[in-house]
Parts: sequence; structure tokens; C-alpha cells
Amino acid sequence: TGDLGMFVGGQLFVTGRIVDLLTIDGRNHYPQDIEATAADASPLVRRGYVAAISAPHGDEGQDKMVIVAERATGTSRSDPRSAITAVREVVSQRHGVEAADVLLLPAGGLPRTTSGKVARRATRDCYLSGALSGRRP
Repeated sequence: TGDLGMFVGGQLFVTGRIVDLLTIDGRNHYPQDIEATAADASPLVRRGYVAAISAPHGDEGQDKMVIVAERATGTSRSDPRSAITAVREVVSQRHGVEAADVLLLPAGGLPRTTSGKVARRATRDCYLSGALSGRRP
């Protein structure tokens, strides 16, 4: 099914999807945990509209973590630099992984599934192609 889970006390707990699991520097990270942390880091980040993805970064082509988020309503004129710094710091502290890139997009900038959920794979594809609007603050 592609679901990732574990048995505890004879019960199955689904913890996520195998294809969404981020492996950075040999460690596995659940994207939903990193996304929740990023949303908590700054009021400029729109809760529920964050994607943590992996992407080749630098000359060596190793996968690094990238966080792409939409801006919260009413923050389009706010300088995003403090929010980007906060996201980097809080994610690093809580998860022990550095974000190679953090992007804040306008509302509606993240690709979504037909049911309205953030589409991580499509976000990764758009990031790699440079197609994300509002790419740099």
C-alpha cells in the first residue's frame, strides 16, 4: 500500500507513507513532523500549507532537506527573512537536520492534490524545475 507503520502491543499504527519519508545524512525524518515544526516557528507560515521535501543540493548532489511553505493570510507585505531564519533554527533544534533552503510562497503557491492536500512530490518536482512562484524573498 505504501503506508509505513509499526506494531505496538499487537495494534498496527500507520505513521506515514514510505515515499514521503525523508532520508537526510543517513537519518530518516517524517515530513509531517518537520512541517508542523516549521508552521510553529513563525506566524508568517500558513499552518497546514508546508511541505518538507528532499532535493539534490550542491556540487556533490546529496539530498538535503528543503522546506516550502505558504505565507499566512495578511502577511504578504511582511519581510520574510525573520520567518525563514526562525524556521531554520527551530527545525534544526527539534529535529537535528539543517534546511538547505526555505521558501515562503504566496497563498495558493504550493501544489495540491485533487482533495486539497499539499502534494509533496509535485512540490519537489516544481522546486527542482524552478517553477515555484515567489521563489526568493
